[in-house]
Amino acid sequence: MIITCPSCSTRYNFPEQRLNGDGLAINCASCGHGWIEGRAIEIVDISPRNLPAVVDHGFEPDHEVKRLVEASRLAKAEFEVKRRMRLSRLRGWAILAACVAMPVAAAAAFPRTVVSVAPIAVKAYDALGYEVNIYGLEVRRVEQQHAVVDGARVLTIKGEIANISASSQKIPWLRFGLRDEKSGEVYSWTLDTGIRPLKAGETTNFMTRVASPPESAKNVEIRFAHAHEIGSNPSP
Repeated sequence: MIITCPSCSTRYNFPEQRLNGDGLAINCASCGHGWIEGRAIEIVDISPRNLPAVVDHGFEPDHEVKRLVEASRLAKAEFEVKRRMRLSRLRGWAILAACVAMPVAAAAAFPRTVVSVAPIAVKAYDALGYEVNIYGLEVRRVEQQHAVVDGARVLTIKGEIANISASSQKIPWLRFGLRDEKSGEVYSWTLDTGIRPLKAGETTNFMTRVASPPESAKNVEIRFAHAHEIGSNPSP
């Protein structure tokens, strides 16, 4: 085997069997240069004809991408359907709540209208401790005057009636009740004011007298009379 010094090109006859796979360190006798001499490496032909065949497992990149895109589209569509169903249910509950709340709110805001349509509703309002003014009128500025006329005590009651509604209102009979210290009624009577209907915002005055009222009477209660009370004026 001929080897050549890479530095000075001096050639040497060298036994090939002394070389191994890891190479052998050699020093040139002429120039002293040292290098590693190894066995020749077998070159393997790796041309395409010798490459192993590629095994096709059926994976197609374009097909997989399309499958993922389609799955994403279906998931998005399902989510949108569920979202719309939830919104629909919420709207349904909101409408139901409104349907329940609106009559209650209307009953609280317009008790006079409710009672005019359904008079029995007065009992419901009374049970709730809510006084309903079904007449659209209000009694104000009540005064009591005590006097002695021909040796007899006379009680005079004066006041004002105001139309607090937005329309003309007839004035019903007034009912007066005298009450003692324990709020027990000791005498009552009714009064037809004989006043024409009041326009919206108008006021009018009234006055009534009762002779020899019970001595136990301390306070007076005034309200609009019910039909069965009209004309009932018992003697003191």
